[in-house]
Amino acid sequence: MAATRRLTQLLASTSSRIDLPAGPLVVALSGGADSAALAYLAFHLGEKVTAVHVDHGLPDSPKMSVAAAAVADALDVSLTTIRVDVKRGPSLEEKARDARYNALHSLDATVLTGHTRDDGVETVLMNLIRGTGVRGLGGIPAHRPPNVYRPMLDVTRDETREIATLAQLPFVDDPMNQDLSLTRNRVRLELLPRMREINPQVVESLDRLSRVARAETELLDELAAPHLGPVIPISVLMTLPMPVAERVMHHALEAHGVGATADRIARMWQVATGKSDRQDLAEGRRVIRDGALLIIE
Repeated sequence: MAATRRLTQLLASTSSRIDLPAGPLVVALSGGADSAALAYLAFHLGEKVTAVHVDHGLPDSPKMSVAAAAVADALDVSLTTIRVDVKRGPSLEEKARDARYNALHSLDATVLTGHTRDDGVETVLMNLIRGTGVRGLGGIPAHRPPNVYRPMLDVTRDETREIATLAQLPFVDDPMNQDLSLTRNRVRLELLPRMREINPQVVESLDRLSRVARAETELLDELAAPHLGPVIPISVLMTLPMPVAERVMHHALEAHGVGATADRIARMWQVATGKSDRQDLAEGRRVIRDGALLIIE
């Protein structure tokens, strides 16, 4: 009875903090507690829910696939499994993530992922370690265009785990989450516990930082929007405040399929200011100055 009351309390509390897009909805069901809780919450809110599981073909993937199927069966929702090929080698975590999102983006459906507030805070720290601008401090965006949404960014990992446990969902913990060769796991298992020794409320503090950063990013995007296009008039770029000019260059790089790193934006700025006629960017792409225009080719 106490467990039932606690589950009812958790459902009331978390339901008011999740932001579900219009249905029908497909939950990306990993087999872990977070996505299991998300499927349970969406079902509890009366949404029409189905599930998809991405099998990465890694050593622990069979275990996670069995768990995803068991959770889907417990919730009586249909499950589709997509198998992807993740090439071995450096940056395995990044390659698996890219393969997973490519699969989810290929679906003609509104897809939900079980990212929590804790995931967002970990992402902020990872971006800080790598070197980031304001956008990176914003953590995980709630929407990854065109069709992936993260409705639980205001819900904690402890809450999702408790919901999944009290609802008796047969989730399992991914053994890969204990692999300290992966950056996110070192941040989660080593860095954040040490930071809590200094500030027990560090997760809440970093969450506030990410909210401020997201608001500033949205403002800069609005200011940059009138100046976006296939090419950039250099005279216009020179009149913009530097943070807005950097955002225009950021969007230009992304629009051409080139990752918008600080180094590449600096290279574009060198060409824009006449310090260079052209600069290499990545994978054969470059930025050139053609008369009064800045062009990525």
